[in-house]
Amino acid sequence: MKHIITGLLLLIATQLHAAGKPFEVFGIGGGGGMLTPSVSPQDPNLMFISCDMGGVYRSTDSGKHWTMLHWQQLNSSCVCRPLFVGDAILWVSGSTPKISHDKGATWQELLSTKTLPWKGQVIRMAADPTDSSVLLFGTDAFELWRSTDAGKTWTLSRSGKVHAIFGLGKKLYAAVEKAFLISTDKGATWEEINLSTSLPEAKEHTFLSLTGGSANGVTVLFGSVYNVGILQSLDEGRTWKKVDQSRDCNTVLMATNQTRVVYAAQTGGYQGASHMFRTRDGGTTWEDCFQMHSPKSNVQLTWLQTELKWGTLISPFGAANSLTDPKVAFISTQSDFYSTRDGGDSWQQMQNEQVATHRYRGIGLEVTGSWQFLLDPLDKNRRYIAFTDIGFLRSTDRGETWSHSAKGCPWGNTFYQVVFDPAISSRMYAATSSRHDIPNWTAVAPLKPGPNARGGICISDDAGVTWKPSTNGLPLLPCTSICLDPRDSKTIYTTVYEGGCYKSVDGGQTWVNKSTGLGNPGNLHAYKVFVHPKTGDVYCSITAFRINGNEFPVPGGLWKSTNGGDSWIDLTHNLELHWPGGFAVNPNDPNIIYLAAATIAGGPEGGIYATRDGGKTWKRLLKDADFAAIGGRAYVHAFYVNLDPTNPDHVYLGTVGHGLWVSLDAGKTWKQINGLPFAEPTNVTFDPENADLMYVCTWGGGTWHGPRLP
Repeated sequence: MKHIITGLLLLIATQLHAAGKPFEVFGIGGGGGMLTPSVSPQDPNLMFISCDMGGVYRSTDSGKHWTMLHWQQLNSSCVCRPLFVGDAILWVSGSTPKISHDKGATWQELLSTKTLPWKGQVIRMAADPTDSSVLLFGTDAFELWRSTDAGKTWTLSRSGKVHAIFGLGKKLYAAVEKAFLISTDKGATWEEINLSTSLPEAKEHTFLSLTGGSANGVTVLFGSVYNVGILQSLDEGRTWKKVDQSRDCNTVLMATNQTRVVYAAQTGGYQGASHMFRTRDGGTTWEDCFQMHSPKSNVQLTWLQTELKWGTLISPFGAANSLTDPKVAFISTQSDFYSTRDGGDSWQQMQNEQVATHRYRGIGLEVTGSWQFLLDPLDKNRRYIAFTDIGFLRSTDRGETWSHSAKGCPWGNTFYQVVFDPAISSRMYAATSSRHDIPNWTAVAPLKPGPNARGGICISDDAGVTWKPSTNGLPLLPCTSICLDPRDSKTIYTTVYEGGCYKSVDGGQTWVNKSTGLGNPGNLHAYKVFVHPKTGDVYCSITAFRINGNEFPVPGGLWKSTNGGDSWIDLTHNLELHWPGGFAVNPNDPNIIYLAAATIAGGPEGGIYATRDGGKTWKRLLKDADFAAIGGRAYVHAFYVNLDPTNPDHVYLGTVGHGLWVSLDAGKTWKQINGLPFAEPTNVTFDPENADLMYVCTWGGGTWHGPRLP
């Protein structure tokens, strides 16, 4: 009875949600690179963190739950930490500084992108401790800029690489190039201090990080100098001494209202290791306070550590602390997020809830790319998500909790596509790969031989609990797509990246190459395959082939076979698209096809194309300028097209950087679905039981559910 009531409540909640509630994210939590964790010095419950895939997350309950900020508000904020100035918060969205006056709920441009006085991105921010209208920004264009009117106007203060900026008491401190600088006049002028005067071995070095604190009339500064150690100053930066032999820490942190507790972290993988050191006696003694895999372990392991045995690499800007409470600090890694509330004696994970053994529930911190959401046709309680990096997730309670479920797959990094066998109960086929993120920029160059360039087809006969490879006849290369012939489920097609199209007629037991005539010579980056349910015709797209940085020497396109792959017809030879992606064929009319494409350097080819005569002629329905009009990049990368099976005239287009788009009139007009907060959706799945509900996968922001129509 309890399970029946729970199911009814979930169904009611789903129906209410589809009636007009916003998009909501769900999943297992973590699994991607997290950076720039921070906590407000005014409100210890207000926290922020960003993801290397662009997402920015906010918590108002000290990290118990997280909400992704809409990408048009704030995204790609991973190059510096936010700056808390009075009741305002400053941060950077891409290259644009933004400001919030409502605790980070909404953000506005501090300066228009068109009027920025600097080039490049802001990577360091500070405010004068005595006058919050005085701001200092360091950029990756090797410049230090100063504003005296809260960011309205700016002047160049100093040239050189800005390593650190820090304000304490009545002074500002900066490390620019090899100089350590002190200002007592709000940054108007700077005095240069020669570190080697008090510490000869620091000659020709500079600080990578600076921090400090004051209490009981005493001020102490700490700085990290790579290949030298951690330095301390007891005279406000005039002279320095070395207080630790750890020579590879590039971040030092402390609460500014005390002088005893300091954290020093290796971030970004210096010398192939990551550590968090701590002193509680002002630098006299230090210890590694983050012990994950040792007899003295003091870390609550995440599901990635227990299930996948991942290592720990603290992200750039991945170490952070409270500026008002020395007991509070944070570590974010390439997969996990941890906090300490007792000064480093113990660390707790902050990315999900463990509900039972091997079962987890996300809390909003979904930071991983997903390719496909599936509803099991035999069991309404079973749901699945195909992922990059973390492989495959399985739920037996309608998505309330999730378990990692890639056991037995040799290429469990990425499950690109999974299909059910309608003739064999609980059988599933998966296109898998150890090479992730195809067909995005980093993944369309030629494959380098090795374990990270392999893949194959895997089969599960227990509804996705375990998998076994089925590669007889297949090259050990990434498989990115798989499709069963709707008229005969023993006939299966798959795309092999750099191998073309392969076919099985015995349920995946053996495979035969069917690539004769497929693709342009020199490019067999086969991406997606589809069999039309009425005609049995096979369609296969070839995506980009990139060499030497920005060169795309061989176009891709869309090919069709009317004889089971024995020969192929190029449907897009007149388009000469260099970076096509996914496509969708109308199930009722095979003459109607939609094809997504990305722009290359010097070639504005991005958008979506359509043919209504089986490929004889094509029309470009959306182009780069149409996407640029909403903001963001001036070019578009579009890879994913899905049709609503109940109404194929409803066309959904997923882009990289411009969000999710929909046409309700077969491509004549288009509208962006603003309710989805992440900018890079991939594929859409439609709920057969609820005409108003759909599921949206994203490249780096997890999986969402929300209303089908904008």
